[in-house]
Amino acid sequence: MMTRGAAGGWIAGEASHASRAAVVLLLVGIGYVAVADLRLSAAVMGVVALAASAAVAVSRPQFALRAAFAIVLIAGTKLRIRDASDTLEGALDLQIVGELAFYAMIGTAVAAICWSHDVLRQLTRTEKLILGYAALAALSTLWSAAPALTSIRAAQLTTIALLAIAAVRVLGKSSALWMACVSVAVYVIVCASLAATLPFAAQTYESAEGFRFSWFSIHPIQAGTFAAIGALGLLSASLEPPRSAGTRHGRLFGIPALVYVAALGAVLVLTNSRGPLLACLAGAALLVLLQVEARTRTALVLTGGTLAGAYVAFGPDLTPWLSDLANQDTAIARLLFRGESADTLLALNGRLDLWDTVRPAIAAHPLLGYGYQASRAILLDAADWAAYAHNALLQTVLDLGVVGTIALLAIVVVGLLGFARGRQRGWTHATLGALLVFLVLNSISNESFAAAPGFETLVLFICALCATTPQQSDTFEVIEL
Repeated sequence: MMTRGAAGGWIAGEASHASRAAVVLLLVGIGYVAVADLRLSAAVMGVVALAASAAVAVSRPQFALRAAFAIVLIAGTKLRIRDASDTLEGALDLQIVGELAFYAMIGTAVAAICWSHDVLRQLTRTEKLILGYAALAALSTLWSAAPALTSIRAAQLTTIALLAIAAVRVLGKSSALWMACVSVAVYVIVCASLAATLPFAAQTYESAEGFRFSWFSIHPIQAGTFAAIGALGLLSASLEPPRSAGTRHGRLFGIPALVYVAALGAVLVLTNSRGPLLACLAGAALLVLLQVEARTRTALVLTGGTLAGAYVAFGPDLTPWLSDLANQDTAIARLLFRGESADTLLALNGRLDLWDTVRPAIAAHPLLGYGYQASRAILLDAADWAAYAHNALLQTVLDLGVVGTIALLAIVVVGLLGFARGRQRGWTHATLGALLVFLVLNSISNESFAAAPGFETLVLFICALCATTPQQSDTFEVIEL
């Protein structure tokens, strides 16, 4: 006679077989319908991918967050050149669909981590600033000149903001900053190697100013920016190796960090991008200064500042000297002028004219702007080559007005003040300073972190979060998993 336990086991076994059969039949049915309708097939694959990303994020949050850095870079990789007006018209292609799919995976994973591990408890002041900026971007959909574009970009910005907060809380400050630097360094080296060896990855961007290296359809300025961020992070690691961020004695994957710095520096020079190059040199100079004794460092900074101020106030006009330099056939002249005149250089390659042209547009909507990332039509009317304002401050004024500009500047200022207080130590402190200096200087001639949300925005948020030391009333702790 069958015992109760044996009967229960038999029933459970039969139920298990029945459930498996039901799942198989369900998958067969979905597959049959999907073959008949490719849209349903894509939708099913999307749901499965999102569910898988959420499951991985909940079970292995640290792995998911580290992978998210690379996915942000991949999502921002332009594989072909699109007309600047296509975005305003809402034209979709596989490149845009892929970008949105990657961000959906990141957003799902980060949301799963935040919900399952209660990451967003007791937000710090800096975290509130970052989320407030993202909320303002989302709110600007109400008055946006391109509501669909604004809503999508605002969702991406919110994803980047939550990723930065979760990465710093779960991985820790030093590890999050290290992952940002390593991810972009590996990305640049891999893409540059592909572009140099395989035709399909070679640059499609054509410059009228001579050869400028990049990969796929990435703009040379963006390629140079990525190379500079990676170079600064690894240069800092070679000077002050991180203790617990994945490297030993200034080595990454067993290779000295200086080897990566040399490779990334070569890529930066080959992109022929003056803004990122000069900003990178300033960041590197800060790294060197931080290795000097505090008293000597202060004396050097004061002396340099005094000499620079005296030169600006009483120095000679640079125009004749630049004109002479532009006529010389030297490596420095080719890098600085790119075959152009001194007047073109002093006009920042048309940027000054562009900024003067958009003044009336700014005056028309000074308080709230035209909506997050919705000022593209204004800029294209001003200059058909300008999808962005080529300046982070002006880009933000156009998109979110004075209110949004104050919000973004608050994040930058918080990061700079946190670095100036010097409450971080070693590699983290040095890298924070170098990256913040780079981002601020690079944003003068480039929209940088005020452009469509991407890796530069992520780096800014992480720097601001890492530079902020919470007060007693604003507690913060790394989430223990």
